[in-house]
Amino acid sequence: MLVGDDIGESTEGTKVEVTLGDIDLDQPTTVLSQLNVWLNDEGQGVERGVQLRKRKRIIPMWKIIEASEVVKKNLPKTTRLRTLDPMKAIPHDDMVKLLKLCSEWRHNPNLVMQFGNVEAEIEFFASLVKANGWLKGDHIDLGLYLIRKRQQQLEEVEISDWTTTDVFFMNHIHTCFADNKRKKEQVGWKIRTSLVNVVNGKVPACGLDWHNTYQVYVPCMLQKYKHWVALEIDLIQCEIKVYDSMVSLIPDQSLKEELGPLSITIPNLLHTLDFYEEGVYANECTRDWWCPWPIHRVDVPQQANQGDCGMFVLKYIELLSAEISLATCTSQNMPFFGLKLAAEIARGDAYMP
Repeated sequence: MLVGDDIGESTEGTKVEVTLGDIDLDQPTTVLSQLNVWLNDEGQGVERGVQLRKRKRIIPMWKIIEASEVVKKNLPKTTRLRTLDPMKAIPHDDMVKLLKLCSEWRHNPNLVMQFGNVEAEIEFFASLVKANGWLKGDHIDLGLYLIRKRQQQLEEVEISDWTTTDVFFMNHIHTCFADNKRKKEQVGWKIRTSLVNVVNGKVPACGLDWHNTYQVYVPCMLQKYKHWVALEIDLIQCEIKVYDSMVSLIPDQSLKEELGPLSITIPNLLHTLDFYEEGVYANECTRDWWCPWPIHRVDVPQQANQGDCGMFVLKYIELLSAEISLATCTSQNMPFFGLKLAAEIARGDAYMP
């Protein structure tokens, strides 16, 4: 389907009219190609006389809301996350909105668009649409927020038993671990309020109280290797599962060493909060939960290049939480998923099943 009225320019240095009518919205690769021209073609902003260092102009797009503010969707009772189709086409209206937004960015690279708590410059969307684009913590946090928000929107037709943290959760874990490791005489762990708030569901936005969940999904940057992995804190099995899109990069022992602080901090955190003394977990924990939790990798589809680990992490968490097969998690599909995430961020909502 061809629609539109906006203009762009060619990559040949010759100014031409590029309208949305020239872009086939049914072909994601065509859309990605045009977005790359607008967002990743270096030097064009300077050529057009744009003062790249002048004061930024911030345009608010949408705000982060809490679970209590979420408007429930009026959906059929048969609607379930497990009916989500990861490869469902992006609606044309959303594609046009994204193209227009990026075209505006192209003509004025000094624009800063605020999505939630993220002030996004042109490079933010460029990373989503270019081949092997590297996702930063802001990309992953926005993606996970939209997933959690959708979970809250579906709450009336589906009881969920999972939640996610944000990227900064692992920073809290490492800080807590370091604080308590320095103690010479250990009499219980000192747990920071920041971690207590995560367990109680106060942060991140649209999160759930861990007492109402069985799995907590965590995005984790392995700092030594600069590699994203998805973690699942299994509150029933009392173990940590690792979903790694490039297992050949990190030996098992190195992985366990880097995740050691999490393995030790989680049981101490939950012990401090009397987590296993009441509620649904009182008689369900299947091992000595107060000991360091075991860490093991789960067999998952692997990436075929160097830059897709962040998008793999988002798709692992989205599909696992919906109890959907990971078969679509392939490097071939990652450009489409990046485009879809860009459209979801632009609209402020994840797509419904």
